[in-house]
Amino acid sequence: MIRRRRRNPIGTLDALAVEISELVSRLVRENRVLKAENQRLEREVERLSSGWEEIRKLARLAPRKRRPRRPAVR
Repeated sequence: MIRRRRRNPIGTLDALAVEISELVSRLVRENRVLKAENQRLEREVERLSSGWEEIRKLARLAPRKRRPRRPAVR
């Protein structure tokens, strides 16, 4: 998260332009980093999702033990 540092309230237009330029550069950099992290996480989710699908398929195919039915208790 970008936090602005409080500076002298009296500043020149040039100083303000420099500060804005620095903040925009920082924002663009952080945005690029976050996009890369999101792409990495998307790939990881896709990998894990396909793994879980494989586990579900195998679980459906696995033989199951037949349990004897219990008589109803009155």
